[in-house]
Amino acid sequence: MSKKTDFEEMVEVTGSQTEEVAVIDLEKGPTEYDPEWSEFLLDQLSDSELINGAPTVDGLRRITEKCFGEIIESRSWVVETPNSENNQRCTLGHTLTLVKHRNGQIIKIDGCVDVVYHKTPYPFKDHLVATADTRAEGKALRRALKIRVVTAEELQHEDEEEVLSSDEVINDQQILAINQLCKRLDVSVAGITVNQYNTSKSITDLRNLEARLLIGKLSEFQRTPKDIPEGCVGYDENWKSNFYGSTK
Repeated sequence: MSKKTDFEEMVEVTGSQTEEVAVIDLEKGPTEYDPEWSEFLLDQLSDSELINGAPTVDGLRRITEKCFGEIIESRSWVVETPNSENNQRCTLGHTLTLVKHRNGQIIKIDGCVDVVYHKTPYPFKDHLVATADTRAEGKALRRALKIRVVTAEELQHEDEEEVLSSDEVINDQQILAINQLCKRLDVSVAGITVNQYNTSKSITDLRNLEARLLIGKLSEFQRTPKDIPEGCVGYDENWKSNFYGSTK
């Protein structure tokens, strides 16, 4: 048997090391095939498991076992280690094996990511393997859960122009984040959007940069709720019917 490299030893099989999590009553919630699934899962996260509306990997791991299936194996594997010849790129994959709560089916899901030194912010750039490991697990969890979001760890980029462009329109992840933050703060989605951008007639009128700034403002309100404009208080679960043009 060949000797493991230092990198491979850092990403050894973790097995079922997660804490035991109480399984939710599956009859009371949507399935992974329902349009409400992503929002339902995000509702299960605690405030500490959301960063600017994006779920953390720890949070996704917990709600995976609570709402979807038991993780019986969680294993990372190194594809490429960072060196001078590959521009200090680390490529790493992660494999999850789960037993689904609903039917006992065993499924295996992979996620693979690239992390490059000069595009990774400090202090994560000094820990490329660990950073790639976390992001790869997050990608595998997202695929297993079939959710349209990116983890907070995957959004840790210095080169933000490659991730978000001010010329692009608001995306689904941002709408989900704004909805989650407003729900937790008891803030009107339409009210706070118009308060910040008074020409908006729909959430989809926002540009990508405007959505980012709105998410940042809502995150500030989590720390200082007294700063929430009085006219924006009160979350409306049916806001999409009037401010989105869709109930999806």
